[in-house]
Amino acid sequence: MKSAQLPLSRHRPSALALAAAAGVICGCSPAVPTPPLPAAPRVTVDAGILEGRADSAHRLLVFAGVPYAAPPVGDLRWRPPQPLPSWQGVRSAKQLGHNCMQLQPYGDIDPFAAGVSEDCLYLNVWTQSLSGSRPVMVWIHGGGFFAGFGGEERHNGAVLAGKGVVVVTINYRLGALGFFAHPALAAESPQHASGNYGLLDQVAALDWVRRNIARFGGDPSRVTIFGESAGGMSVGALIGSPLAKGLFARAILESGTGTGGAVARTDSAQATGMRVASALGVTGTDAAAASRLRALPADSVLATTVRVAGNIGTPIFWPSIDGYVLPHPVDSAIVLGTANIVPVIVGSNADEPQSIFGAPSRAFARLITAHGAPAYLYQFTRVAADSVNAKRGAYHSAEIVFVFGRSHPLDPGAGSTPYDSMLADAMSDYWAAFATSGDPNGPPTAGKWPRWPVYDPATDAYMELGKQIVARRDIRKALYDSLDVQARARGEVRP
Repeated sequence: MKSAQLPLSRHRPSALALAAAAGVICGCSPAVPTPPLPAAPRVTVDAGILEGRADSAHRLLVFAGVPYAAPPVGDLRWRPPQPLPSWQGVRSAKQLGHNCMQLQPYGDIDPFAAGVSEDCLYLNVWTQSLSGSRPVMVWIHGGGFFAGFGGEERHNGAVLAGKGVVVVTINYRLGALGFFAHPALAAESPQHASGNYGLLDQVAALDWVRRNIARFGGDPSRVTIFGESAGGMSVGALIGSPLAKGLFARAILESGTGTGGAVARTDSAQATGMRVASALGVTGTDAAAASRLRALPADSVLATTVRVAGNIGTPIFWPSIDGYVLPHPVDSAIVLGTANIVPVIVGSNADEPQSIFGAPSRAFARLITAHGAPAYLYQFTRVAADSVNAKRGAYHSAEIVFVFGRSHPLDPGAGSTPYDSMLADAMSDYWAAFATSGDPNGPPTAGKWPRWPVYDPATDAYMELGKQIVARRDIRKALYDSLDVQARARGEVRP
């Protein structure tokens, strides 16, 4: 039996007639033109009205340089972030705000284009529209807790936002201005705590998201925090902090977990602070010492920190166990049941130091799994084809551009591979799917990419993300088992 066919006209039909016929055949409505983006979108947040800009190339709305707390300057230096005063009229949110005070220890992180300042508590938002209720992804940048900023181009949220999430990137105080612990500061604190001001900024940014993100088309009940290196360590610290309870529903930790040596003890953190204060010419631990420290120019604080550290590339300030922001080490908080247990993606890159990033990632997956939430473990293995990068391998931070869906590294020196576009599409799909449902195998991944197995300590199941996107088991078992033995001897929790 022949299939039915439409009779052909003797004359060539018009495009309009063909379109109408197609509508009859498929039973669908005529195509509706996509509405134009507003050229100057406006949103009313709790402090006032913001005016952003349209990204026509990606069909997105962007709000940049959005303040989320009062500027931590003058008497607010080395204090928890304070509520943002309201403003009158319309505030422009079309360009990045200032980046937090820093030098440039890393060649690929240039903070000076937008300027550096103590007035730096800003965030950026990418969204498809101001309506709807889409999952939210809040990126916490790396940089050793003394460099970096949310508005780096490799953190551009356009591609991820195009996959149906609202992307937020944040600044937080860095180095001595973000993690300076000192007895004089602890004495004036109602909680007798000092040093974790950068983490308190992250909590304040998440609380801003909770209060305001629905106005950008985001769902405040589906917030995923994600970050790399110091950003991954920050994510771990937020999992361990009681102050972040209820502010996020899932977490992604890339090459950093906040366990082990990533968090300082109180006495060690205060000793570092006292050493820097002395080098600044400030002695004593009373209120007068705190006032003298706050009166110092920020540039002097930075320069003195470098002098104490010995060079520009050695960070000496870290999050610390202060009894308030972090009552316990992150791994201990998970074991004690005081942590914010949520589904996680956690992993590392194949050619990073495995004692610092690889083995702790597996241990973190085991800890989360043992306490009732699913974990998805990965190892990033992409290596550029040229000989120079073949020696670098899958180096620290190499995965960031692929997570954000960029089809090639922004740094030409990072080389390229024939599969870069595929890898970027896959990784951004997995991350967006996880943000949507807590499972990287849901939309937009479902049916498009291999299934990522939930972590099981019996098999050490993980996903390899590189030339091959494939589920594997027994991730570097002999090496990680050996490194776990050494970590336990240092007092770390390694299940």
